[in-house]
Amino acid sequence: MAANTSVRDIVVEEHDRTLQQLESIWDELGLTEDQRLDRRYVFHTHIQNLCERILDDEKSLRTRISDRIMSNTQDIIKLCEELCVTPEDEVDGLTLLELDALLQERIDKLQQTKDERIETLRDLQEKDEGICELLCETPYYIPANLVPTVEDIANVEKHVKAMEKEKEDREKTYATLRAGILGFLEELEQSPNDSFLQKLICSDEEEDVPLGKADLQQLRNVHSDLEFRVKENEARSLELRETIRHLWDLLQVPSDEQLAFLATAPKHTPSNIAQLEEELRRLKVLRQQNMSLFIEKLQEELNQWWEKCFVGETEREEFSSAHTGVDEDALEAYEMEVQKWRNFYNEKGNQEILEMVNHFLNLFVQMLELEEKSKDPSRLFNTRGGALLQEEKAKKKVRVELPRVEGRLIDASKAWEECTGRPFCIFGTPLEEHISSLWEKHEAKRELEKYKKQQEKGQAEPPHRAVLRGVTPCKTPISSTTSKKRGLGAEETVIAKRPKHQATPLGNPSPTKLATNISPKKVMHTPRAIPLGEHNFQLPQGPAPAIIVSKALENKPTEELHSTITYDKFEDKLKSSNECLNSTTLDQASSYVGKS
Repeated sequence: MAANTSVRDIVVEEHDRTLQQLESIWDELGLTEDQRLDRRYVFHTHIQNLCERILDDEKSLRTRISDRIMSNTQDIIKLCEELCVTPEDEVDGLTLLELDALLQERIDKLQQTKDERIETLRDLQEKDEGICELLCETPYYIPANLVPTVEDIANVEKHVKAMEKEKEDREKTYATLRAGILGFLEELEQSPNDSFLQKLICSDEEEDVPLGKADLQQLRNVHSDLEFRVKENEARSLELRETIRHLWDLLQVPSDEQLAFLATAPKHTPSNIAQLEEELRRLKVLRQQNMSLFIEKLQEELNQWWEKCFVGETEREEFSSAHTGVDEDALEAYEMEVQKWRNFYNEKGNQEILEMVNHFLNLFVQMLELEEKSKDPSRLFNTRGGALLQEEKAKKKVRVELPRVEGRLIDASKAWEECTGRPFCIFGTPLEEHISSLWEKHEAKRELEKYKKQQEKGQAEPPHRAVLRGVTPCKTPISSTTSKKRGLGAEETVIAKRPKHQATPLGNPSPTKLATNISPKKVMHTPRAIPLGEHNFQLPQGPAPAIIVSKALENKPTEELHSTITYDKFEDKLKSSNECLNSTTLDQASSYVGKS
């Protein structure tokens, strides 16, 4: 208010001063009163017009500011919508100028944000388009003339990073494939024969190369084709080297000469393969000139594989008798047979089973040796060095180890049968059946020895019917040096179950204990065959029996081996005869039946 009063006083004072000066001037001019009234009117009119103009100017300013406030408000709302942000709250109590300044500040800030987003998006899109063009991919799409949101920019950035990572991966793949192709071409001794390979070889690793999926797939196809050819050459080279090495061994070529030749063809390139083929042709000529020597060497090798694979004598004799000549056909047959058993031996899982077979047979033979040793009374007087203690330890070890190995072996053979659909055979017999046969013959031998001891003491009774029937002899003898493999193509037969006496203790009971345990009225029931059945094994009906049965019968006289009787006839004679038979030895039984 004081300011307004001061201005008013100044204006009034200025008005009065000006009017006084005008009056003084008019006095000097000698104007009349009417003239002075006209000039006073003009003076006041000028002042009034000036005030009106000033007022109009201020009103115009107020209008402009108000209009700008409205416009800025609309612009702020529009920018907030484009930028997907919430407008700031209004501020109360501000004048028009203050509100105008505030809105202008806000709009400048929003416009700057918009410009920054558009610029950022433009840079990202340029980068994205460049990478996608190289990778033959589609850039991230955002509609034109649209202010990007923060999420849009983040998505574009994410896409650019993904494309950069994809580019890096494809560049590595390209470099790997390119290096591989160049290496394969070198190994194949081949020059690029098409425009694609020529462009690939001439391209610089630093320059941008097409990294589209189709380009890389074409590169992979070329790489795969060349790799296949390289592997073919490698397989052919290895096959030739193996054949050549085998022929060298058969021809007894000195190792120095072998190494000298291999040094000239160390790789699997076509030129090296040509050298190997030439060497093979030369060796085949030498082989033709030394046919008998080759067949003899192959026979030795084949026997080794037969031993490793536990091939039966029948199968061996059939093959040997079918190829007795010394010609190319016999040579090829022996080579094929050797390769057949070598492949079988190296098949997955077979070697492990055969090693267990060999272990089991060695343990079984060790058990037999310990049992035979325990029958020697002289060992009781030779106790130096703890021999008896060592013998008992060996028995205990075999007693524990043999059933365990047998169980593992049978489980492995069953798994093999489930996988292949046929039983695992050794010596032409299914494995379980062969093992069962070994135990049957072992039990038969034990019963035979027990029966002989009873005969000697006059306490023998007629043997059990099952014992007289005997068991089927094993087709192949057991040896402590047997190898690790089984025969191929064996007929599928019913596999005998493991006998219940698997854990039969080692050694035979003493004669005193044996006599005490046998009742004169009780027939010995055993699941294994004894005297007459064992006696029948000596008849010429098939291959040699197993070593267990052979030991049980090795001391029989010749005439006894040709005598067989049945239990029924034997039992009838016992009941009807007045002659006192104190045992059922084969000699007495045969002569007795002969009298009838």
